[in-house]
Amino acid sequence: MRSRHVVLARRPEGAPVADDFRVETRDLPALSEGRLLVEVLYASANPGSRNRLGGDASYARGMQLGETMEGPAVGRVAESRNPAFKPGDLLSGPFGWAEHVQISGRGTRRIPASTPSLSAWAGILTIPGLTGYFGLRDVGLAKAGETVLISSAAGPVGATAGQVAKLMGCRVVGIASGEERRSWLREEAGFDAVIERRGADTVEAMAERIGHVAPDGVDVYFDNVGGIILDAAIACMRPKGRIVVSGQIADYNADPSSRYGTRRVYEFIGKRLRMEGLIVFDYADRYDEATDAMTGWIAEGKLKFREHVIVGLDGLAELFCAQLRGEIFGRPLARLHA
Repeated sequence: MRSRHVVLARRPEGAPVADDFRVETRDLPALSEGRLLVEVLYASANPGSRNRLGGDASYARGMQLGETMEGPAVGRVAESRNPAFKPGDLLSGPFGWAEHVQISGRGTRRIPASTPSLSAWAGILTIPGLTGYFGLRDVGLAKAGETVLISSAAGPVGATAGQVAKLMGCRVVGIASGEERRSWLREEAGFDAVIERRGADTVEAMAERIGHVAPDGVDVYFDNVGGIILDAAIACMRPKGRIVVSGQIADYNADPSSRYGTRRVYEFIGKRLRMEGLIVFDYADRYDEATDAMTGWIAEGKLKFREHVIVGLDGLAELFCAQLRGEIFGRPLARLHA
């Protein structure tokens, strides 16, 4: 069998572009004992992969040139030499940007036949949703009645985190760019208030906008962005506030020497703030807990999500680059097979 893959062709300089990747056709060997042939149905352009393209390890190992791009995906078992799986089984796993993969089955999760959405298992029910779920509950320790602030709130991580916070009884404020995103967060996702990101280009300007909708301060800040928004949020935190560091989009394409970081550490002392990073893989033994809860909320209409779906493998590289530029609204996915 032959399979097409998208591989890393060169190291990006600054923001990635589509030419940093290429499509290759590979001959797959005969299936070995104990392994599966998986037909990939949905592949995701996962933004967290950006940190790995330079080859250096972050929370995961760096990508090598010529290596198939990784990312959460949904697949169907086409052939099995592993007695634990049979043809037709639906799986969620790190299959990456490929039409077919051969795997052992380790690290995959079975998708129940009753799932309300198959594509969600490459999106909200994997890294983005799990990050929002555990970030709010276990790292942020959000409690009913508290005010939660979320940056990049219209992204799949932020939108999930905000809705989980609402289900926990919190008041939720989002930060997002553009009326379409802000309207969706208010009207569909049920956020209490949404701040426009554009036009607030200083810490003081963003802090003023946060203070306008959260005059009593913020108890939990779920940070997907970093940069000046992080410092603005710190300025608005209440005593004993918690900051969940999920992503740092503002610095992803910056040279390490020019990253903004934070310049308000002094406030941690007087306000007794706590700031903690989040790696969702630390909660792998509890994934079923989260997906059971989230699939139930989706079925009940209590958890909404957006997807931006293209057809075919060839557009995945540009989709990945476009969502890093902030041009994609919803989880970026490619449908490879019906």
